[in-house]
Amino acid sequence: MKLAIIGGNGAIGSTTAFLTAQKGIYDEIKLLGRKTNVLKNHAMDMEHALMPFSKTVVSFAEYEDIGDCQVIFIAAGAPERKVVSREEYLKDNVRVMDEILEHSCHFSKDAVILTATNPIDVFNFYLYKKLKKDRMKILGFSANDSLRLRWAIAEKFNLEFSKTEAYCIGEHGEDQVPLMNCVKYDGKMMNIEDETKVEIKKILVDWFLKFQNLDARRTSGWTSSVTASEVLEAIACDSGKIIECSVPLEGDLGYRDVSLGMMVKLGKEGAKEVIVPKLNDGEKRSLDKATAKIKQQIAHLNI
Repeated sequence: MKLAIIGGNGAIGSTTAFLTAQKGIYDEIKLLGRKTNVLKNHAMDMEHALMPFSKTVVSFAEYEDIGDCQVIFIAAGAPERKVVSREEYLKDNVRVMDEILEHSCHFSKDAVILTATNPIDVFNFYLYKKLKKDRMKILGFSANDSLRLRWAIAEKFNLEFSKTEAYCIGEHGEDQVPLMNCVKYDGKMMNIEDETKVEIKKILVDWFLKFQNLDARRTSGWTSSVTASEVLEAIACDSGKIIECSVPLEGDLGYRDVSLGMMVKLGKEGAKEVIVPKLNDGEKRSLDKATAKIKQQIAHLNI
């Protein structure tokens, strides 16, 4: 199985390439992007770095070389800057996405596409409409939201992160919807009081503001690469693992013409199944709000 990473010279693209290659689950990982010298530098460096761990080949590629790739990871985006919300990247990144779409004739018609370009839900739907592919093969990378929810719960209750199971759905951003009523620890359901739920949500919001206020002009590359490689592994291994991804909806939870983060069972064809959770009234209102916001952003693209 082969993987193409568009934006392979950037922090998320290059680090995801290395972490995924370490696992030895793809025969070849092809790096594409604007900076040819950096891409070739990464490929040469990883060739030696991977020798003790894996037989995966990491190579430099052009768009015409990726027709044999079963999975395409889009990690390209405009340079990072200080923002209040990820939606501020919309104008910056629509040009990036349109440039990629100009080369989509080289994509395999059966390829699974995972995009990490912000705002992810908006651009995942944009790709879905432009490429006219099966919605289950067009996935937005939003797994960091669920990872950070698990972290916040573990922090609040002084629990082991690895035993904490929790998911966010909805927008990849400040209007994400943490599913607090289905949190598990060590396989057992947790009962979290309403006041504590508010405190956990505040931990999540405060983390993003703190991260942005550092004005470091970099994305959360390490975290994103760990979770992206997990998604790519689930696809390559046809594992059926449940991971949060943005997916175009066709009546799921009553929503259409939008892409939202959902609990998705992953496999080699992309999403094997979109798992529809039971929502309480508050969660449904929050998801309605997130959906309206994303649809408003989609409207700006004039699809």
